[in-house]
Amino acid sequence: KFYNPATDVLLNPFDERCAYWDVWCDAHEPSDFENMASALIPQHGEGDPFWVQSARTIFSSTAFKMQDEPKMNQTTERLLELMLTSELESLSEYLKGTESASLVSDKIQKTAISIKSVLAAYIKSLRFLAGLDEKDEQGKLLRRKFSIREWVKNDAENGFLFLSSNAQQHASLRPLISMWLSIASTAILEQDEDPDRRIWVLMDEAPSLHKLPELAETIAEVRKFGGCYVIGIQSFAQLKKVYGENAALEMFDLLNTRLFFRSPSNEMAKISSHDLGEQEVDVSKEQYSYGANEIRDGVSLGHQTITRPVVTPSEIMQLEDLQFWLRTPGNYPVVRVDLEFNQMRSLCAPFIKRNYTPSENIKQIEWSLNYHQFSAVQHVDKADKTKLQSIHDTMYEGDENNDERSAEAQRMTKLAEKTDAVAQSLIDAKKAKPTELALKDAEKKKAAEKQKANDQHIEDAQRLEEQQIASVHEEISLD
Repeated sequence: KFYNPATDVLLNPFDERCAYWDVWCDAHEPSDFENMASALIPQHGEGDPFWVQSARTIFSSTAFKMQDEPKMNQTTERLLELMLTSELESLSEYLKGTESASLVSDKIQKTAISIKSVLAAYIKSLRFLAGLDEKDEQGKLLRRKFSIREWVKNDAENGFLFLSSNAQQHASLRPLISMWLSIASTAILEQDEDPDRRIWVLMDEAPSLHKLPELAETIAEVRKFGGCYVIGIQSFAQLKKVYGENAALEMFDLLNTRLFFRSPSNEMAKISSHDLGEQEVDVSKEQYSYGANEIRDGVSLGHQTITRPVVTPSEIMQLEDLQFWLRTPGNYPVVRVDLEFNQMRSLCAPFIKRNYTPSENIKQIEWSLNYHQFSAVQHVDKADKTKLQSIHDTMYEGDENNDERSAEAQRMTKLAEKTDAVAQSLIDAKKAKPTELALKDAEKKKAAEKQKANDQHIEDAQRLEEQQIASVHEEISLD
């Protein structure tokens, strides 16, 4: 609601005010596409990196290869179409001469389908960019074509770049926002050193984004290029969950100015108290002595130096709204700050929905997205099913709709298992089909009845299989 169209740029494909952006606006060299893929398709946890790295390789190779095509063919729709709707043989032929060709070979069909499943889970957010390149009757773009790198490097730009989303959109846009933020961070490091430059990067709810591989290195080096990072987190535990304990501590250590608001949890309050530091205090103690004789009565004074927290956990837990403890770099005391709420005037509507009718091509791509995510689970063994489901689940970690999204992956697995059971029943039924030539005449009548029952069983199983598959496509489409 503080967006100013005269000076600012907004990137949110669900918002009517979104600028026109595609991957080629900010990537030209192989390394550019590889960095983009790392943010778009993150590696979570300590699992087998093969699936994620393979998906990244296919994305970066395909996008880089598309630069050889005419400009009119360099569209997000075309990129998704190549990666998702192309047959393995044709995609392998398109990527011939690249390291990705072997990953989509029809000779390793099951593995290739599983890789495309991981790819589909993350690149599906790109489909929301479709239609941003719409033109008027004269063939002129209706939206500003925008490059994040060029915007960052242009010192004449004095506005804001908003990477926005609301609670309903955030899970869908998380890969895009993570990728855009990664591009901006890299662009700052490409600048010449300038102690007077200031580029502010405000990351609220940082753990809600994908793991940004280069974030810690960026924070460590960005100061000399004029970069200033403000990172907001609800809980340090959230940061550790996304980045791991070591990387989270590394990033935490690189942030010099600390603001600690109220922590309702005693454990988190202890972490905050410990981080605010300790102080040495000289304490005086009086000791009294009494005796039977008056001259034995006396008072003595003793001094003792003790160490205690500057701010106790209880003081942090008892903070009011708009109160926080502030620690700044240098020889300055820790102070408590009380803020007054200032209701700033809104410049515009917080969100204006973009009216967009998906093309038939995009509808086909959406069907392919659903197909690849379901088909992979159906074709791999049980161990790989668990790995794939874990990869899909991590896409929604830290999201308030996590339970709903995890249920989607679990439902997909259950439906695939049902389909496998139907297929197995078909095999069992066919094995049970009697061979009439081997039966004696006296048994033919009984065999015919059994044959009829088996045929009916096969027919029922086939019908059930068709219903299950149709139901899967319908459920995924509705979701």
